[in-house]
Amino acid sequence: MKGVPSVITTEVLRHLYLHGACTRGDITRAVGELPVSTLSNLRYLGHVDTDRSTKEVRYAITPRGRDKLAGRSIRRTRSDADRLEAARAAKDYAGRELSAPCNRPGAMDAYRLPSRVGSHLHWPDGRITPIHHPITGEKQHV
Repeated sequence: MKGVPSVITTEVLRHLYLHGACTRGDITRAVGELPVSTLSNLRYLGHVDTDRSTKEVRYAITPRGRDKLAGRSIRRTRSDADRLEAARAAKDYAGRELSAPCNRPGAMDAYRLPSRVGSHLHWPDGRITPIHHPITGEKQHV
């Protein structure tokens, strides 16, 4: 039946809701053996998220997963990546986000200024000039 979570899905979401972020091993010990695809499917659907900052990946329930656990209906929205892929497949992708931005006057002036690397200025047009002392005109040793 579409929209009704399976028993194992409900158990995993309930465990994550009650215990916070857990490893796959923690979840398996609590709810029993998991099919390989369970956590990846929950992650794909946006019900759980992963934390890879530790040695072992930890899974945590998302607000969307809490809604699913509570039985509230969830409208599936397409991510930006899904929309981009669909547009590319339809051959109508124009790449509008890559065009020049319409900013206020002077907002991009900083991109015409040089970058300092050591005692030299590297200009956007490729020139490299030494930095001179503003008062005496001598080279500044930094």
